[in-house]
Parts: sequence; structure tokens; C-alpha cells
Amino acid sequence: MTQSAQPLDLTSCDREPIHVPGSIQPHGILLTLDPETLAIWQAAGEPQRTMGRAVEDFIAEDVEAALGPAAAALLHSPDLKLTEPLYLGSFPAPTDPTRQLDLTAHRRDGVLILEIEPSTPDPATAAQMLAGVRRISAELDAAPDLSRLLQYASREFRRLTGFDRVMIYRFLDNGTGSVVAEAKSDTLDPFLNHHFPASDIPKQARALYLQNLIRVIPDVDYRPAPVTPSVNPASGKPLDMSDCSLRSVSPIHVQYLKNMGVAASMSVSLVVDGVLWGLIACHHSSPKLVPYELRESCKHVGQILSQQIKAREDAELHRQTARLSAARDAFLEGLTRATSIEQGLLSASAELKKLVPCDGVAVLFRSRVSLAGHTPSETQTRALADWLLRSAPADTFVTHSLVQHHSAVEAFATEASGLLATVVSPEEPIVLLWFRAEHLETINWAGNPHKPAEPGEGMNQLSPRASFETWKETVRHHSRVWSLAETEAVRRLRRAVLELRQQTTLRELNTQLRRTLADQDVLLAQKDLLMREVNHRVQNSLQLVNSMLQLQARQSPDAEVKAQFEEATRRIMAVSTVHQRLWRSDHIESIDFGSYLEELREGLLEAWGEAWAEHIKVHAGSVLVATDRAVVLALVVTELLTNAVKYAYEGSPGPIDVIVREDGQGSLRVTVQDHGVGMLRDTTPKSGLGSRLIRSLIGQLGGELEIKGQSPGTAITLAVPVVAGSVQ
Repeated sequence: MTQSAQPLDLTSCDREPIHVPGSIQPHGILLTLDPETLAIWQAAGEPQRTMGRAVEDFIAEDVEAALGPAAAALLHSPDLKLTEPLYLGSFPAPTDPTRQLDLTAHRRDGVLILEIEPSTPDPATAAQMLAGVRRISAELDAAPDLSRLLQYASREFRRLTGFDRVMIYRFLDNGTGSVVAEAKSDTLDPFLNHHFPASDIPKQARALYLQNLIRVIPDVDYRPAPVTPSVNPASGKPLDMSDCSLRSVSPIHVQYLKNMGVAASMSVSLVVDGVLWGLIACHHSSPKLVPYELRESCKHVGQILSQQIKAREDAELHRQTARLSAARDAFLEGLTRATSIEQGLLSASAELKKLVPCDGVAVLFRSRVSLAGHTPSETQTRALADWLLRSAPADTFVTHSLVQHHSAVEAFATEASGLLATVVSPEEPIVLLWFRAEHLETINWAGNPHKPAEPGEGMNQLSPRASFETWKETVRHHSRVWSLAETEAVRRLRRAVLELRQQTTLRELNTQLRRTLADQDVLLAQKDLLMREVNHRVQNSLQLVNSMLQLQARQSPDAEVKAQFEEATRRIMAVSTVHQRLWRSDHIESIDFGSYLEELREGLLEAWGEAWAEHIKVHAGSVLVATDRAVVLALVVTELLTNAVKYAYEGSPGPIDVIVREDGQGSLRVTVQDHGVGMLRDTTPKSGLGSRLIRSLIGQLGGELEIKGQSPGTAITLAVPVVAGSVQ
């Protein structure tokens, strides 16, 4: 960034590669090793004080020769394949066996990374450390609320570490941070309740805080010790030090601490549900080394505090949810007694105001608006609802600074700086809106947040602000923040109202359906009575005609005429059978053709005699056929059976099979097969009544007839489409 007259900020810090600084803080030593041979590839630090050797002397040397057999023995731990730093133990310094050095190791990018730091001269025992952590845990557990929990934590953390200042720093929704608890020396100015701009802790630094839970700078005046060689031999890139406690710090951050008058610092991450909730930030006015075992205790306390924060926030969320759920249930109970859901909403705006803590409520249903409390005008509310219907998500819209989303709101921001709204139905429409008035707030910033950076000593350089004196800012066009429980309460109310509307609509439809069905039942009863009378008359008429034909057949001396009368009698009987089948069927549009043919067979047997019962067989599964086509098919089958009886067996009983199959292509194949002399003999009639009738019926069906001679007998197959529809 070049120098200019424009305001400067630290957004360039977001791009600073702080995980590959190429150097370390020199209070320790860093070595990278070949994981297989344990030969040293890279080195950094000032090993002369503890090792009596220069950094360059370590390159390509075996680790045992460089650090001694005690250190080499520690590297045989089976857990060294883990990527998370692992404390292996301590070993004597080569130049002074009375001094102990702590050794940690982890793997990254194909190398084994060792970090060596001075041990505490008189370290506490594991039991002492555990007892101290348990005492702090008990203190935190006894805190009655979140505010005092954080205050207790800052006090106990200061007692544990001895830092001059310990702050609990919370990240806010807009990226800025706020000091929500503080324990400090009496000589220091307070930072409690002060806000810090988001640029103070860049994005990539926050990402590392999630990965590496503790960060220590023992002396801000340190001189970075470069890694030699600078490139990782395994990856061909600079060494990734994301998990290294010795990792060098951004020069901008170092200057930031110096400007605050801080000589040493430590930060411990507070992670809640996988999100960086905040930091335990520790400052000291003089250099301060934090040994490994104390850092581990601090990490444990940080994890305990994170769990306590989650538990307190979850408990508060549960209490809010239970309270709001009770209010919602009471509101819905009243809504069910309204003449309509929409009318109930319009007349219950005052009750809606009690559902969620707010300053005003508006209900918009079609062209009507109902207001309660401190709200924008009706015209302004309509315009806001129109904007929501066009721009906002269909579920729930929530903001504590509405003007940032819709600039026109500035005209009535006093009444509606905050908005929680839901569109119940975009079609009518139905919109519910809760308003919160402008809440003027004076924020104490630790320095001017609008001037987070100043020009550095040279071109393209920035320095963090030098002043952290309290800088007051009055925030406009903001309301109190809506809680997660309040937002969820509105979301659930929307679902409940939708369900009520659906239930109401269903009840109305059921009422209309019952009324319609009752009317239809009367019509059906009348129709049934009429159809019974029609059926009775049709059957009587057919029987009368049939009796007359039989009488004529008996009285006629001419055998051929007599045969014609008998054939006409059989056809009338077939028509009667078809009519009876349709009358008894539960299906009007289609019938089971296989069952239909079985009934037709039974009717024919009544006329032909029981001698035919064991000879005529129907082979058909369940095949649905349109009723109008089934009637015509039944008449064709009747004619084919009649012809088989007449011509194949000359009236004497013989085997006849009726076979029904679907060909899978929308066609039905009906075969009438006998084993008699067949219809292929010369005496087969070509122009008789039966033949003319069959050709006429097949033409109506749009089908084809195939006659195939067998030895003995004849198979006549009718192939017809079975699509629904009327015959031509």
C-alpha cells in the first residue's frame, strides 16, 4: 500500500502469511528432521546459550549427536505420528546438565518439527497443577450467571499466571471485539467494556486461534531468529509453523503491543461449538516467560471456561425459549377461537406484541393493516411490507439495523431501527412485523476505530495506531439485538399459523364435501331406484322375447328356420348376461374381463346344459378392460363359442378353451380354441348371421381376426387394442 492522503487501515493484514513467518522467537530452538533417519534438515534460534553451537552446525547432523542420547530417546514415542504438538519430556542441556530443556514435537508437510524451550527451574508436580485447575473449575462452576463467570475467570486466570492484566475478549457479530471482563494491576488504565475494531485481529489470525489454542510472546523486543535453510526440503516451500509455539509474530502485531505499553503477552482461545467465541488476553509490562506446564494449565482452564460459557448460553437460550413458547401457545389457543385465522391476527396485534419483547407490532393482511405500540405509520408499514415481499427471504427476516438493508427506513428509524418479520403467506399476502426503536448507544473504543493504522517509516508500510485512549462514539440507527430464541419463536409461530390455516381450510373443505356427498347420496339413491326398475324391465323384456323365439322354434316345421330361432335365442341370452354383469359391477368405466368371461360361461351353460360344464374352460388372469369394449368383446366371444359348438362338434359336448393374454404393447389377444372338425371345412358358412355379426363387431373394436387350423380343431384369435374409450 502506498502512502496517500486517504485514510489508512489494516485490511492488508488479512493477507499476511503469518503461518509461514520464516523465523521464530529466540527464547527456544526449532529443528526440522527427516522422520525416517532423524537427520536435521532445518534449524532456528540462538542455540549458543544452551547448546554451545551455532545454528548452521546442526544442519545434516544426526539428532542424537546434536542433542544427546537423552533427547534422542524421547523421540521413540509411538505417538509421534500425530500432527498435534506432543510434549515428549525434558532432557539436560548439553552445555549445562543441571539445566533442563522441554521437548515437544509434531509432524507437518512431511517433516518432524522439534521445539526446545527452557524448563521451569522448580516445576510444580502434576498433582499440584491438577489441584490448581480443579480449584479454578470449582470457582467457575459456582458463578451464578455469565457475566460473573467471566469476571471470576479473569481474576483466577491472573492469579494462575501472574500477568499484570487479564481480559476476557469477546468477538461480536460484526467482527469487532469487546472486553467483557478484566482483572488488572491498580496502576493500569481499565479496558473493561471497551471495543476494538475487527482489524485488530485479522482473519487469518482468528483461523490460527481456532487451530492453536494458546499463543505466547515472552518479549515483544525479541529479534526474530530465521529458519536455516529457509525452504522446507520435503515440500520445497517455506516451513508451515501453524502449530509451533515458537512461531514468530507479525511485526504489525508486535508494534501494536508496544504501542499499548505491553512487553509480554499470552492469549488463550475460547471456542464454543467450533466457533471462536473470544480470547483470554494477558498483558505484562515486562518480559515474562510462560513455561510449558503452565501453558498446559492455561489451556485446560480455557477449555473449562469455554464449556461453562456454552452451558450458560444454552441455559439462557432454554429459559428464553420456554418463556416464549408459553406465550406463543397462549396466543395460538386464542387464535383457534377466532372466526378466521386472518381476522384473528388482525384483531390480536396487541397480543402479538407480548409474544416477543418489542416496541411495536404490525399485521398486514391483503389491504388491511393493524398496528399496536410504537410503530411507523400505516403508509410506511405498507411500503416496508412491500419491500419485504420483494426482497426478504420467505421465512424470517431479522436485523437490529434496518437502515443498513433498506435506506428508506431512515425516515422512521426512531420507531423501527430493528425489525423481526415473517411472511406467513406471500399470495394474500400475510406479513407479521415486530419493531424495536432506535437505541442510542455510546461505545467506548480503545482508540479511534476509524483510524486503526498510520503511515509507517517507509513507503508501502503501515503502523498500528499509537493511541489507545478512550474514544467515544454514539451509534445511531441501531436497536437492541434480537436473540436467537426470539427469532426462533417467530419462525415457529409462522409454521404454527400456516398449520392452523391448513387445518381450517381442510375443515371447511370437509364440511363442503360432506354436504356435497349428502346431496349425491340422495341422487344416487334415486338413480339406484330408477336403475333397478330399468334392469327389471330389460330382463323381463329379454325373457319375453326369448320365450317367444323358443315358442316359434318349437312350432316351426322347418329345421333351418328352427335353427335360426335357436341361434337368435342364444344371442339374446348373451346380451342378457352382459347386461346383468354390468348391473352387478362396482366398476363403471372398466371391468375385470377374466371374471366377466367366467360369468358369461355360466350363463351359456344354463342354456346348453351341464354336459358342457367340464368342456368349456376360461384361462384368464385379472385384466381390466374398458366397459364399452368389454361388452363388444363378450358378444364376439359368445359368437365364437356358439360357432364352435355348432360347427366343431355339431351340438355334442367337446373341449373348448377361451384364452386371454396381454401382449405388453397395449393389445389384448382372446383365443377360442376347439379340438373338433373345425370351421375350415367347406361347409363353414361365409355369410350367415353369426359371421356377419362377428365381422361387424371386430370392425367396431378396430381389431383383427386370425383363424388357424390345428390337428385337430381350430384356434380363432381376436387381437384388439385395450385403450379406454368408446367403440366407433
